Amino acid sequence: TRDRGRDSKGVPKFEVVAVQRNENPKIWAQYYTFREQLGLKIAASGGTQRYDAKTASTVRGQADAADAERLIQRAGLREDVNEFYLLHGTKPSAAQTICDSNFLLTKAGSNAGTLYGPGLYFAEASTKSDEYATDDKDGIFANLFGILVCRVTCGAINYTDEVTPSTQSLVDSVLQKRTHHSILGDREKCRGTYREFIIFDNQQVYPEFVVLYRRID
Repeated sequence: TRDRGRDSKGVPKFEVVAVQRNENPKIWAQYYTFREQLGLKIAASGGTQRYDAKTASTVRGQADAADAERLIQRAGLREDVNEFYLLHGTKPSAAQTICDSNFLLTKAGSNAGTLYGPGLYFAEASTKSDEYATDDKDGIFANLFGILVCRVTCGAINYTDEVTPSTQSLVDSVLQKRTHHSILGDREKCRGTYREFIIFDNQQVYPEFVVLYRRID
């Protein structure tokens, strides 16, 4: 993760060039099965603390975001398993690969850093995702950047607002002790930047939309 402030100079403006929907039955089936099974487990254990993602909360009741609010309502996101729309910055060619074959855990953390462990990192803000987006240097997507809009099932969330968290303890809560299914690092609270959601199983994410854009000086 990186703690670039919200008011940092040089944060670019974006111009959306295209939005494409990904329909991959194989990845969707894996995601859907995981989500439904996790829902049963959480219900059997008495439920889990529910969180809200700003991708939804910031558009509720906003006249200029009516289309976004309708999209979220149609999605039928499951609150009981903390399912959210979250963003992941990448380059367009990599976005295509992810849509075809899903995220690879072997590449987890290679661009985002590993403050919260070698997982898959997702954000609520496009400006945060843009920190990790790169452009293709040639081909049909030359000079364009990419952001994936993903469904992410976070399940039981291990929340931390520590400036320097115990990374191993957080990761162990998901991979070893299995008391949680994801991590929420609240850098907004401790550093005034952004929150990040981290998962360690690619069955917890479905890349649903690809947003291609360019940066405007």
